[in-house]
Amino acid sequence: MPQSERTVEELYEQACQCLQGEGSSYEKGFIDLKAAADLGHIKAQYNVGICLQQGLGTKASMEEAYHYFELAAKQGHPRAYYMLGCYFALGLLFPISEDQALYYFHLAAEAGISDAQYNLGVLLLKEPVRREEAVHYFKLAAKQGNADAEYNLGICYSQGLGVMISRDEAIHYLERALKQKHPKAASALEIVLMAAYRPT
Repeated sequence: MPQSERTVEELYEQACQCLQGEGSSYEKGFIDLKAAADLGHIKAQYNVGICLQQGLGTKASMEEAYHYFELAAKQGHPRAYYMLGCYFALGLLFPISEDQALYYFHLAAEAGISDAQYNLGVLLLKEPVRREEAVHYFKLAAKQGNADAEYNLGICYSQGLGVMISRDEAIHYLERALKQKHPKAASALEIVLMAAYRPT
C-alpha cells in the first residue's frame, strides 16, 4: 500500500513492527516512524527523537532529536517532557539551565515519570527552602522502585535534609536501595548503623 494511502496509525504500527519484530529493520522502521511523526503522531514524534538521539535506523542528531521531543512535548507526551529536561539539565545543546530543567522535569514528574521525579528532587534539594519538596518527589519515585530516589531518601533522613532525622527511616530506604544493588547504599548504610551504635 502506498504511504499516501496508509493512515497515520498504520504507519506507526508498521514502524513498530519493523523496529521491534524479528529481523528488525531499523532503517525501514525509521522511515515509517518519521512519516507518522511528521503527520503529527505523538508517540511517533517521541520515538523518532529516541532514534535520532541513539542513531537507530538513521544518523544520530541531538538537534533533530530535540526538535521531535519538542513536538511531542507540545502535545503533552510525559517522557518527551523528561527528555527536554535532560537537555537543559545536562547542557546537551544549550547552556545548562536549571530553571528550564525544573520546568520540564516538573511536568514529567506530575505525569508519573519516576526518573523525572528523582531528577526534580535532586535539583530541588540544592535549595534549602525547597528540600521538603525534594523529599516529596523522591518518595514518589521510590514508590515506583527508583533505587536512586531510595538512596537519596536514606541520606535525607540520616542528615535531616527536608525531614527530621530518623535513623529508622534512613535504614529503611538505604536497605531498599541496597536490595537493588545501588552502588553507594552499602557504605551509607554502614555509616548510619555505626553512628547509632553505642558501646556498653
